[in-house]
Amino acid sequence: MINKKSSKPILTIVFLLLFVNCGAKQMITKPERTPDYKTVYSPRFVDKWSAINDSIKAGWKNHSAKPSNNMVPDTFAYAFSEWTLFYWDMYYTQIGLLPHGELRLAKGGINNLKYVLDKHGFIPNANADWGDNRSQPPYFCLMVKDMYDVTKDKEWLKPLYVAVLKEYRFWTDTSANRIEANTTKLGLQRYFHHATERELLELYDHELTSRFGFAKEVAEAEKLSVASRFAAEAETGMDFTTRFESRCPDFIAVDLNANLYLYEKNLAYLEKELGISNGCKWLAAAKKRKTLINKYCWNEKRGLYLDYDYVNKRSSKVAAATAFSPLFAGIASVQQAAKMRANLGLLEREAGIVTCETTVQEHNYQWDHISVWSPMQSLVIMALENYGYKEDASRIAMKHLDLIASNYYAPNPSSYLTKKGTTVLRKPGGIYEKYTFDGKINDREYPANLMYDWTAGAYAFAYDYLQKQK
Repeated sequence: MINKKSSKPILTIVFLLLFVNCGAKQMITKPERTPDYKTVYSPRFVDKWSAINDSIKAGWKNHSAKPSNNMVPDTFAYAFSEWTLFYWDMYYTQIGLLPHGELRLAKGGINNLKYVLDKHGFIPNANADWGDNRSQPPYFCLMVKDMYDVTKDKEWLKPLYVAVLKEYRFWTDTSANRIEANTTKLGLQRYFHHATERELLELYDHELTSRFGFAKEVAEAEKLSVASRFAAEAETGMDFTTRFESRCPDFIAVDLNANLYLYEKNLAYLEKELGISNGCKWLAAAKKRKTLINKYCWNEKRGLYLDYDYVNKRSSKVAAATAFSPLFAGIASVQQAAKMRANLGLLEREAGIVTCETTVQEHNYQWDHISVWSPMQSLVIMALENYGYKEDASRIAMKHLDLIASNYYAPNPSSYLTKKGTTVLRKPGGIYEKYTFDGKINDREYPANLMYDWTAGAYAFAYDYLQKQK
């Protein structure tokens, strides 16, 4: 997340990219499956999993807070970044809260998102002054449906349905009064932003020049163009990544549109539940979106769902874990799902699913082929489960439990250096925000933070999934 004003270690800073004419040059190699890819996995810490799950379950109560100046008026937040509320983190935390029976905290998270949606007309990246000129991947409707399916509370659902409808319109609005220009001429959505020129120039002058090595003395129009591309990429939640080739606004994002397909399916369901309609309008919209996703984002030659560069009329050169979003949403055919499953080796490593397939890159990206992020494990597990690939889903779940467990008991690296050069020893018992493909804590851009929210949620989700397979 781009965040120059927050005091917390920023999730997406300190990237050194290779730029030509203020654009990143990314060298793509022919994708290959990792040589050590195996479809059989022997877990190493299975005797420790239950204890960590119990610790997470007991610890949720310590990660909620009363309202404060930086909080929205509910009772759930994170013990991270002084209770700043990050959008898509909430969904991947909720999938861990629900198996643990933490309905109050899960409802609080939904209520908090509704509060900022009512305030802004969309759900910001974060409830902070630096995070309100963009959103993040839409999961609000999924959270509402999951909670309603547990409680069947129609009175609670009524105002939440209105809020879901409001957020859907934010992503699909093509009127002159729209907040963001998200909709492409092809009828599918892209990630963008609604930063002012002043905010974009600030982003360029005060962050991009220092973080990425951009030239300071360039024309204002060039500054605005470059900053706009990176502001849009921040809305993806993956700031930054190899999947968009540093031209995020030029791509129809496969995960964004898969989630909006679920919004349309869920809105049909919610309207039936509330007696508003029979849902036919929404089902028709979902059917149309499914057709368009398969037309533009399915690459038959590679057997993959890929982001679509609608400017250059081609697929992205880089497959990401988000390629499994259409399986997560139930869009893929049985044949497409089989081809996706056959391509797991592009992304699966000994420590789990990396964000992107391997590319030759001269500099680090936060979300690339080195990085293992917890939400991507959860996404791929759910995607594979939807199509009956239980063994693969279970293997990925086991890998993630082992990854977290190994660093929970013996953090690796065992220490890190602060910006001031002070060595800090890591204590056992920590859960971290990001890891690497070889099973370590990911300190590449900055020392990884202790993180309870979506990492704990992913652990609880994976543990519960494996229990259900017994």
